Amino acid sequence: MASNRRMGPQDSATSNALLDATEAVLRNEGYGAATSRRIAAEAGVKQQLVYYYFRTMDELLLATFQRRTARALERLAEDVASERPIQSLWETLTSMVEGKLVFEFVALANHHEGIRAEVARYVAESRRLEAEAIGRQFREQGIDAGPVTPKAAAFVMYAVTLVLRREAATGITEGHDEVLALMDWALNRAK
Repeated sequence: MASNRRMGPQDSATSNALLDATEAVLRNEGYGAATSRRIAAEAGVKQQLVYYYFRTMDELLLATFQRRTARALERLAEDVASERPIQSLWETLTSMVEGKLVFEFVALANHHEGIRAEVARYVAESRRLEAEAIGRQFREQGIDAGPVTPKAAAFVMYAVTLVLRREAATGITEGHDEVLALMDWALNRAK
């Protein structure tokens, strides 16, 4: 049953500060630390305001993830519209994927149905858009990618950047330069 209590505006400075604080706590301390008390402290507001703007912590976590996916899809739209979407996608992925934060949301998805559904929706939508743009570049430039389908290329590009970022966040960099050189070599064939 939906609550009739008054809620704060969802695009206010305070609600956005709570979303920013939630991201910071997840990124820096992990989802186990994402409590209303900790997030309020990070945002510099009273704990009660968390529940004024979001009915539950689950709602706050979901809203945080949805804001990230909305922003990511906006950026993706720019990349896929470029003349060289493969290179644009790669540049964005190598500069923007926050491995630690992504893994925290994936861990949350194991326990949070709303985030699990949002992860699935976002991945399906982004992978579809990326594959369409990669396929377009293959066709327009007459690229014979052999067994590499546009969906496979989109998957590999994302997976490589995600693992590189996650490892780098934990201090592991062995082989990273070589993997980046390999990807650059492969992507340069699509120019």
